[in-house]
Amino acid sequence: MKIPLSFIEILKVISRKETVSIGQFKSKQNKALLDIFLEENILQKSKKKNSFIVYTNNNQQLRNFLRERYGIINLEDYYQLLNNPDSTKSESAQIASDSKTKRTKVYTGFFVRTFANIEGSLNGENLNLKTLKGSSLFISDFRNFAIPENVTIVGIENPETFYLIENYRHYFDKIVPLFLLRFNNNAFIEWLQLTPNKYVHFGDFDLSGIAIYISEYRNKIDSNRCSYFIPNDIENLISNSKNYTDYVNQLNDPKVKGLDFENYPEIKDLANMINKYRKTIEQEVLMNSNAS
Repeated sequence: MKIPLSFIEILKVISRKETVSIGQFKSKQNKALLDIFLEENILQKSKKKNSFIVYTNNNQQLRNFLRERYGIINLEDYYQLLNNPDSTKSESAQIASDSKTKRTKVYTGFFVRTFANIEGSLNGENLNLKTLKGSSLFISDFRNFAIPENVTIVGIENPETFYLIENYRHYFDKIVPLFLLRFNNNAFIEWLQLTPNKYVHFGDFDLSGIAIYISEYRNKIDSNRCSYFIPNDIENLISNSKNYTDYVNQLNDPKVKGLDFENYPEIKDLANMINKYRKTIEQEVLMNSNAS
């Protein structure tokens, strides 16, 4: 199913971290597309008064989904392409791929990598999970994938951080970590529900990042084995941050509004700290920190 201009216009609004009314998806095609995006957990909806609003928890995941499933490399450029009947084939190729990828379902599974010598198993056969720098393994048959009980699963949503995780190695030297990158489907969550291992979420240190952890992970698996990675020097990093704009913008984030962080012991101090200084930091800042 191709994505029409009207749906692209709505996605442009959502990609700016804004919400849209579900009533904007008027046509039969747009309603069908919305169902796909909701089913794949690319878009989310929540009730507001007597209707529903639609938004995304993760812009990077939305961009990946558009590229992998529909061949849309850049949302804004694709919008301009659809508005320009005189565009050339070469321009179209640069903006949107015509490969078979966009006509098939996104691969089910997730990426894993680690610098530890972990011996897992897949379909009963041993599988060494240690990966070279810049590489990863894709686990598609995840229901038959198992890891030792002493391994801690570390969830990462940012692909750049995932592939540069060696730069954060000193933060994880007291555990045996297996780093997972979610790949535009719910396999990650389903596998976490199947495995008893501890889970640590390595996200950004902002209110939206904490809200994603709560809604997408903690609320879907055993909360007793979930935690949010918080470095020892987090207060110093936040207090010295200059990122005030993100904090202000995230106060209007629908997934942050109405969320009482006091109900989540493992992150309430972090949330209070962010509100105290009214600043945020992204996880990439940690590459320049020597604390653990």
